[in-house]
Amino acid sequence: MSTTITHIDSLSDLNRILGDGGAKLTVIDFHATWCGPCHQIAPKFEALSRQYTNVRFAKCDVDQAKDVAQKYSISAMPSFVFIKNGQKVDLVRGADPRGLENAIKRHADGSAVAFSGRGQTLGGSSSPGETPADDGEGGLIATWNGLDSQTRVILLLIGAYLGYVFFFA
Repeated sequence: MSTTITHIDSLSDLNRILGDGGAKLTVIDFHATWCGPCHQIAPKFEALSRQYTNVRFAKCDVDQAKDVAQKYSISAMPSFVFIKNGQKVDLVRGADPRGLENAIKRHADGSAVAFSGRGQTLGGSSSPGETPADDGEGGLIATWNGLDSQTRVILLLIGAYLGYVFFFA
Protein backbone atom coordinates (compact mmCIF):
# COMPACT_ATOMS: atom_id res chain seq x y z
CA MET A 1 0.00 0.00 0.00
CA SER A 2 1.47 3.35 -0.91
CA THR A 3 0.64 6.73 0.48
CA THR A 4 1.43 10.01 -1.18
CA ILE A 5 3.39 12.58 0.77
CA THR A 6 2.12 16.01 -0.21
CA HIS A 7 4.66 18.77 -0.84
CA ILE A 8 3.88 22.22 0.52
CA ASP A 9 5.35 25.12 -1.47
CA SER A 10 3.24 28.04 -0.18
CA LEU A 11 0.71 29.16 2.40
CA SER A 12 -2.06 28.54 -0.12
CA ASP A 13 -0.86 24.90 -0.45
CA LEU A 14 -0.88 24.61 3.34
CA ASN A 15 -4.38 26.06 3.63
CA ARG A 16 -5.69 23.72 0.92
CA ILE A 17 -4.13 20.67 2.58
CA LEU A 18 -5.40 21.58 6.04
CA GLY A 19 -8.82 22.41 4.65
CA ASP A 20 -9.08 19.03 2.94
CA GLY A 21 -7.88 17.22 6.07
CA GLY A 22 -10.74 18.08 8.41
CA ALA A 23 -10.14 16.48 11.80
CA LYS A 24 -7.47 14.19 10.36
CA LEU A 25 -3.97 14.51 11.85
CA THR A 26 -1.49 16.17 9.49
CA VAL A 27 2.26 15.79 10.05
CA ILE A 28 4.51 18.25 8.22
CA ASP A 29 8.22 17.48 7.83
CA PHE A 30 10.05 20.82 7.67
CA HIS A 31 13.38 20.06 5.99
CA ALA A 32 16.14 21.56 3.87
CA THR A 33 18.06 20.06 0.94
CA TRP A 34 21.39 20.85 2.65
CA CYS A 35 20.39 19.22 5.99
CA GLY A 36 22.09 15.88 6.66
CA PRO A 37 19.75 14.78 9.50
CA CYS A 38 16.79 15.59 7.24
CA HIS A 39 18.08 13.09 4.68
CA GLN A 40 18.75 10.59 7.47
CA ILE A 41 15.15 10.54 8.75
CA ALA A 42 13.42 10.85 5.35
CA PRO A 43 13.13 7.06 4.80
CA LYS A 44 11.53 6.65 8.25
CA PHE A 45 9.06 9.45 7.49
CA GLU A 46 8.14 7.72 4.23
CA ALA A 47 7.74 4.37 6.02
CA LEU A 48 5.49 5.98 8.64
CA SER A 49 3.36 7.47 5.86
CA ARG A 50 2.73 3.95 4.55
CA GLN A 51 2.14 2.53 8.05
CA TYR A 52 -0.27 5.19 9.37
CA THR A 53 -2.80 5.46 6.58
CA ASN A 54 -5.20 7.48 8.73
CA VAL A 55 -2.67 10.34 8.98
CA ARG A 56 -1.85 12.89 6.27
CA PHE A 57 1.89 13.40 5.68
CA ALA A 58 3.44 16.46 4.06
CA LYS A 59 6.92 17.85 3.44
CA CYS A 60 7.93 21.49 3.34
CA ASP A 61 11.34 22.72 2.17
CA VAL A 62 12.06 25.69 4.46
CA ASP A 63 14.12 27.43 1.78
CA GLN A 64 11.35 27.13 -0.84
CA ALA A 65 8.40 27.99 1.45
CA LYS A 66 9.81 30.46 3.95
CA ASP A 67 6.34 31.83 4.71
CA VAL A 68 5.11 28.40 5.85
CA ALA A 69 8.22 27.84 7.98
CA GLN A 70 7.78 31.28 9.50
CA LYS A 71 4.11 30.58 10.32
CA TYR A 72 5.22 27.70 12.56
CA SER A 73 8.40 29.43 13.84
CA ILE A 74 10.65 26.69 12.49
CA SER A 75 14.18 27.26 13.76
CA ALA A 76 15.74 23.79 13.42
CA MET A 77 15.66 21.10 10.77
CA PRO A 78 14.19 18.65 10.64
CA SER A 79 11.13 19.74 12.59
CA PHE A 80 7.86 17.86 12.49
CA VAL A 81 4.70 19.86 13.16
CA PHE A 82 1.51 18.00 14.10
CA ILE A 83 -1.75 19.72 13.15
CA LYS A 84 -5.26 18.66 14.01
CA ASN A 85 -8.41 20.65 13.28
CA GLY A 86 -6.22 23.45 11.94
CA GLN A 87 -4.34 23.80 15.24
CA LYS A 88 -0.73 22.86 16.02
CA VAL A 89 -0.90 20.11 18.64
CA ASP A 90 2.74 19.00 18.84
CA LEU A 91 6.27 19.54 17.57
CA VAL A 92 9.19 17.13 17.28
CA ARG A 93 12.59 18.67 16.57
CA GLY A 94 15.52 16.73 15.18
CA ALA A 95 15.97 13.39 13.46
CA ASP A 96 14.32 11.41 16.27
CA PRO A 97 12.52 8.43 14.72
CA ARG A 98 11.20 7.13 18.06
CA GLY A 99 9.93 10.58 19.10
CA LEU A 100 8.31 11.08 15.70
CA GLU A 101 6.45 7.78 15.80
CA ASN A 102 5.42 8.23 19.44
CA ALA A 103 3.92 11.62 18.62
CA ILE A 104 2.03 10.12 15.68
CA LYS A 105 0.65 7.37 17.92
CA ARG A 106 -0.31 9.94 20.56
CA HIS A 107 -2.29 12.15 18.17
CA ALA A 108 -3.64 9.81 15.49
CA ASP A 109 -7.16 8.50 16.00
CA GLY A 110 -7.32 4.73 15.65
CA SER A 111 -3.73 4.32 14.54
CA ALA A 112 -3.06 1.75 11.85
CA VAL A 113 -0.91 -0.33 14.19
CA ALA A 114 -2.65 -2.06 17.06
CA PHE A 115 0.53 -3.37 18.66
CA SER A 116 4.10 -2.72 17.57
CA GLY A 117 6.17 -4.02 20.49
CA ARG A 118 7.90 -7.35 20.90
CA GLY A 119 6.15 -8.06 24.20
CA GLN A 120 7.35 -9.73 27.37
CA THR A 121 7.82 -13.34 28.37
CA LEU A 122 6.71 -14.59 31.79
CA GLY A 123 10.33 -14.33 32.91
CA GLY A 124 10.26 -10.59 32.30
CA SER A 125 12.69 -10.22 29.39
CA SER A 126 11.72 -9.53 25.80
CA SER A 127 13.06 -12.85 24.62
CA PRO A 128 14.93 -15.75 26.26
CA GLY A 129 18.50 -14.85 27.15
CA GLU A 130 18.06 -11.14 26.48
CA THR A 131 19.14 -8.70 29.18
CA PRO A 132 18.08 -5.07 29.66
CA ALA A 133 21.54 -3.87 28.53
CA ASP A 134 21.23 -5.81 25.28
CA ASP A 135 21.74 -3.78 22.11
CA GLY A 136 18.39 -5.05 20.80
CA GLU A 137 15.27 -3.00 20.32
CA GLY A 138 14.26 -1.37 23.59
CA GLY A 139 17.59 -2.05 25.37
CA LEU A 140 19.63 0.58 27.18
CA ILE A 141 22.00 1.07 24.26
CA ALA A 142 19.10 1.48 21.85
CA THR A 143 17.54 3.97 24.25
CA TRP A 144 20.83 5.89 24.47
CA ASN A 145 21.16 5.91 20.68
CA GLY A 146 17.58 7.21 20.41
CA LEU A 147 18.38 10.30 22.48
CA ASP A 148 19.23 13.56 20.79
CA SER A 149 22.78 14.89 21.24
CA GLN A 150 21.79 17.64 23.69
CA THR A 151 20.16 15.14 26.04
CA ARG A 152 23.22 12.89 25.85
CA VAL A 153 25.51 15.79 26.78
CA ILE A 154 23.31 16.75 29.72
CA LEU A 155 23.24 13.16 30.99
CA LEU A 156 27.02 12.86 30.63
CA LEU A 157 27.53 16.13 32.54
CA ILE A 158 25.21 14.96 35.32
CA GLY A 159 27.08 11.66 35.50
CA ALA A 160 30.44 13.42 35.63
CA TYR A 161 29.20 15.76 38.37
CA LEU A 162 27.83 12.89 40.47
CA GLY A 163 31.06 10.93 39.98
CA TYR A 164 33.08 13.96 41.10
CA VAL A 165 30.86 14.53 44.17
CA PHE A 166 30.95 10.91 45.29
CA PHE A 167 34.65 10.44 44.56
CA PHE A 168 35.90 13.58 46.28
CA ALA A 169 33.29 13.88 49.05
